[in-house]
Amino acid sequence: MKAKLAVVDDDAEMLALLTLVLDKSGYEVNAYAAPGRFLDSLTKIRPDLCILDMQLPVINGRDVIRVLRENEATKRMPIVAITASERAVSDVIKGLELGADEYMGKPLDLELLVARIAGLLRRVSAAPAAARPENLSYGGMTVFLSEHRVELGGKSVTLTHIEFKLLAYFLRNPQRMATRGMLLDKVWGAGPALSTRTVDKHVESLRRKLPAFGARVETVIRIGYLFRP
Repeated sequence: MKAKLAVVDDDAEMLALLTLVLDKSGYEVNAYAAPGRFLDSLTKIRPDLCILDMQLPVINGRDVIRVLRENEATKRMPIVAITASERAVSDVIKGLELGADEYMGKPLDLELLVARIAGLLRRVSAAPAAARPENLSYGGMTVFLSEHRVELGGKSVTLTHIEFKLLAYFLRNPQRMATRGMLLDKVWGAGPALSTRTVDKHVESLRRKLPAFGARVETVIRIGYLFRP
């Protein structure tokens, strides 16, 4: 069966282009110029992945991400946030904090977008088989691997699929240097075509959500990261 993609963008030309490219790439595409219509259709369409413009009128991309992550049916659905280049940094950080799994700046590299979509769908489909029954813990935080859930001080912390995998990788590999390339391979399952800035943005988002843990993840200049518990 074809994977179902939802594309939400108020730019008519961009929406038509993405629909055409993704359709030719073998996906079932549902396009929405209005975020309200997209949210209203969720129970009927049940998309496998969403490509979301962050600069939307009336209901902006951040509000859409909040709704998706609060909905039981879509809280683990991969989200690719699309941002205008001049606003990329602030929008990317906020989007990742709220639950976006990936980001791309405009103008879009369509070939790379298709590759990233395929990678996200591949990881989500493989996640149940890769899950382990044991839990991980650190500094009052418990990571329930089989449930894809994190608790800190008895309260749940919402992480994206990638953030969860990144956290688990660091906890399983303390005191071991991890280059950005290694993290792209082990966590993203991606080759060198994916920008290493993707790693940096996700580490930054993880630090914001889990400050005590993030303070122990050291940035090694020009190399990568090291978790020192």
